[in-house]
Amino acid sequence: MRRALPWLVAALGGVLAVAGVAVFASANSSGVGWAGYMSEAPLEPITEAYQSDLILFSDGAVLWTRQHALGAVLVVLGLLVLAGFGGWLLGRRRARGSTLG
Repeated sequence: MRRALPWLVAALGGVLAVAGVAVFASANSSGVGWAGYMSEAPLEPITEAYQSDLILFSDGAVLWTRQHALGAVLVVLGLLVLAGFGGWLLGRRRARGSTLG
């Protein structure tokens, strides 16, 4: 069990990261809520004297929902767990090969 625990933690990090990507991708394709409303009924163009636009993608604005935020949090948590596992693995290998003194 002692040898399997770090690998189980690494697997958990991978699952969290993949689940976060899946949740984020499903939020983009759901078409529910404000993002779905925006895609069905575009706004009228603004013809005022002072207009400023920030276009991140050519097909429209980027709108984040709670599902987007949940997906992003899951990805970050999964990557943090994987980074911790990688650091533990590197530290373990260096401790075996190092000679102090």
